[in-house]
Amino acid sequence: MKKKKKEARLLARKFITLYTLCRELLSKQDHYDWGLRAIKSVLVVAGGLKRSDRQRPEDQVLMRALRNFNVPKIVTADIEIFMGLIDDLFPALDVPRKTNPEFEKDIRHTIDELQLQPGDADGFILKVVQLDELFAVRHSVFIVGNSGTGKSMVWKTLFKTYATQKRRPIYHDLNPKAVANDELFGIIIPSTREWKDGLFSNIMREQANMTGIGLKWIVLDGDIDLID
Repeated sequence: MKKKKKEARLLARKFITLYTLCRELLSKQDHYDWGLRAIKSVLVVAGGLKRSDRQRPEDQVLMRALRNFNVPKIVTADIEIFMGLIDDLFPALDVPRKTNPEFEKDIRHTIDELQLQPGDADGFILKVVQLDELFAVRHSVFIVGNSGTGKSMVWKTLFKTYATQKRRPIYHDLNPKAVANDELFGIIIPSTREWKDGLFSNIMREQANMTGIGLKWIVLDGDIDLID
């Protein structure tokens, strides 16, 4: 028991040290999150990995969870720094990424159906897999990147793959910048004090009333910026 507690304290220090250094050394990106919410998500990922491979040492489980959860959200310029920190905190550990060959096979089949021609097929499949992994721990996910980098095709490929697997997904997409805020979220009419649904709230109400247990997505396909 004492050995377990000692090991847990050591891993906790490495976890906090990594996120502290990431906050200090990595570039300042709006979507970066090194706080308690991100810590909870990593622990959820680590718990799933441990349950699926109970014999694997916990330092390898934590290292894999930290790497797999964070790499998808880190911009290319910061990847080398982040992986250097991982290597320093978990020296001599080379834990291979856990793969799901059947799922990746379904993704390849979807790519063929959609007649996509990604320049790096393996890299594109990895992005689809990473998005699926994020949905396992987050109900809201941002896909960020420059125009023409395949952001829309990543989520559409994942959606089509879910449909192929008979998971009965549905989605509604809209550009939040195409309408005013009141038209998007809804508004209380001043003269009557009645509530009028906006596009977003109307979609949420429609999806809530749908029967079945299939996946339900609302895709806000547009620029990310602050709302005044």
